[in-house]
Amino acid sequence: MKLDQRAKQYSEALFNVAVKSQSEIDAKDSLANLCNAIRSSAEFRSFLLSKRVSNIDKAKATKEAFGDKCHEIISEFIALSNNDNLVKIIPLVSKHYNRMLADKKNIVNVIADVTIDLAEDKKAQLKTLLDQALNKNTEISFKVDPDLIGGIRLRVGNELVDASIVNHLKNMRQEMLDA
Repeated sequence: MKLDQRAKQYSEALFNVAVKSQSEIDAKDSLANLCNAIRSSAEFRSFLLSKRVSNIDKAKATKEAFGDKCHEIISEFIALSNNDNLVKIIPLVSKHYNRMLADKKNIVNVIADVTIDLAEDKKAQLKTLLDQALNKNTEISFKVDPDLIGGIRLRVGNELVDASIVNHLKNMRQEMLDA
């Protein structure tokens, strides 16, 4: 069985257990913490790849190292995953798990590129407008990009909505060249 298929099965099982224990968000956060540690720490990656340490010991050590930032569902998953490359499979499980959670909770991820850092009330106002326009709960993250000159660029899921001044200037330039 391919790694991606196994990751999908694991994520479905994890999601079902998390739903039953009403800890979907905690499990998501735990997976995100593990993924960040895998990306940033070569020592943690080596530890997870080690053949000398059993998966049960890896689960115990991970639980101790992360404390309450690693939900017990996730540490049990580490203990039960036999002969799997945890460094490769955990990010895939996290990706599939996040998709299933977004579908269940009707959540869409939005990345907003703005020219200056917005005040908290403006961020909340934009989130409310997006929630109403998309009929979904939005998880919005903001990135400051002064190259936009003004306006905003939104990435909603896989779609890009560009209402920046730079984009308008490029469009005007193209129209003038075409004329």
